[in-house]
Amino acid sequence: MHNGSTVNIFTLANIITALRMLVAPVFFFLLIQADQWAYSWALLLFVAAALTDFVDGIMARRFGEISSLGMFLDPLADKILVLSALFGFVWLGLIPLWMVIIVAIRDAYATVLRVWSFSEGRALIPSRIAKWKTFAQMGFVSSVLALLVAASSDSRAVSRLARTIIESGALAWAMGGVVLLTIGSLFGYLLRRQ
Repeated sequence: MHNGSTVNIFTLANIITALRMLVAPVFFFLLIQADQWAYSWALLLFVAAALTDFVDGIMARRFGEISSLGMFLDPLADKILVLSALFGFVWLGLIPLWMVIIVAIRDAYATVLRVWSFSEGRALIPSRIAKWKTFAQMGFVSSVLALLVAASSDSRAVSRLARTIIESGALAWAMGGVVLLTIGSLFGYLLRRQ
């Protein structure tokens, strides 16, 4: 197992994490194309990228490649991927910009805390609520993407139902819950800094 002073950058886990970061701009580009083909690929890409969040952790533990760098990059990759989706939803007029700005500010602050801890030679391990937050964010994004795919479906019944949900304001309410959980998860980081 690697410690904070010996960092092997090119571990399999870190490469998988880096790929998740590189997927984000491609995903965002697909999302804002706003058609069924692009939505379908965006959903597939996001789900595949989200699954690597579990895979890289498993690989790091299995091959003894856990490092401070990996523990820093993994949540950063999640933030980049999720924020690319949320800003894409703002672009499409699905959720309010101010909600996403709150999430972005919280994530930036958490990243600063992580860099600070990393510079002191210690890793700031995510709290349980931070893991719930990531799960909730990825679940929200996946659900919205699925609705977008359904709304652009050739099936009138499926399309009508999805559009009804999208136009009902339910997405903003669900995003509000995600924002509250995101803000709450910051306290876990602050407590771990004590």
